Amino acid sequence: MRHARIKTHEIAARTGLSPATVSRAINHPELVKKETQDAILKVMEQMGYEVTVPQPTPAPHRILLVNCPKGFNPFYEEVITGIMASAHSRNCHVVLSYDDLDAEGTGSFVGLIRQAGVSGVILMGQQSSDQLAQIEKLVPLVQCCEFNEEASLPYVSIDDFAAARDAVRYLVSCGRRNIAFLNGPMRFKYARERLKGVKQAAVDLGLTLLPELMVNLPAVDYKMAYTVVNGFLSSRNRPDAVFCASDVFAAAAVNVSRAHQVAVPEELMVVGFDNIALCEVVRPAITSVNQPKQQLGFTAAEMLLERIEDPKIPPRHMLLSTELIIRASSLPGV
Repeated sequence: MRHARIKTHEIAARTGLSPATVSRAINHPELVKKETQDAILKVMEQMGYEVTVPQPTPAPHRILLVNCPKGFNPFYEEVITGIMASAHSRNCHVVLSYDDLDAEGTGSFVGLIRQAGVSGVILMGQQSSDQLAQIEKLVPLVQCCEFNEEASLPYVSIDDFAAARDAVRYLVSCGRRNIAFLNGPMRFKYARERLKGVKQAAVDLGLTLLPELMVNLPAVDYKMAYTVVNGFLSSRNRPDAVFCASDVFAAAAVNVSRAHQVAVPEELMVVGFDNIALCEVVRPAITSVNQPKQQLGFTAAEMLLERIEDPKIPPRHMLLSTELIIRASSLPGV
């Protein structure tokens, strides 16, 4: 509010407040309590001053920077939806980055943080401890889905080991013994942990895993998966089940089976991972390990906003539950 020739000492005398408080209320109303401001405005009206009620300055929008791995993987889109739901409810903007955070890419990413006035970062790819420390020096960060166990920084993810182990146990319970595993790039934590889970299930159940049926693909890619499963079904040791670390791989497995006239699930059971919408489009519909995708993103954003508001809050580590959704691609007795 602006007023000519306001005598702050007179207003102060009538309100019982100090002249400094009256001056703050007039020039910087956001610095005083509402009841104090109301009392001053009332006295000013009584003294004949023209009073204009100040409009609050809108809070600045925070910017959350999200780094997502490159490539076609619908899983990440649902995680991002969860992040945006949290951010928009808290008056925040979301900026997406698909940069590879290698040694060179991290420098560009750090430059983006500085130039864009970023308030916090969510990382969905796994980074080294040095890279995480470099980013954390600038802004709070939260790891989502992928995380570095050696870094004492917050993360929200799932137990990939247990989820993969339980999926293989299910296939064995359906009478399958010659199980193939189609995995993602080993640079990712999820691929390493799911491989460990598959191997642990084999040890627990006395299952022999053939090396030629254990394949790690360099990317989540439908065509690559189609080619690999085509090789599985053409081999002498044709599997009776395929467990896939991605639903994209599982869709390829179902479709290539049709080309080979191999019946799913009678001759080949197929289980995927992530439970994306694709599972219910393919026929037969695909059994899949459900990840709470939107909840992962929403929780990561909430965790990040907590850190932005209170930088001293201890880092939280959270693993969300998964569930095997049984569909026609692995129904026993079909």
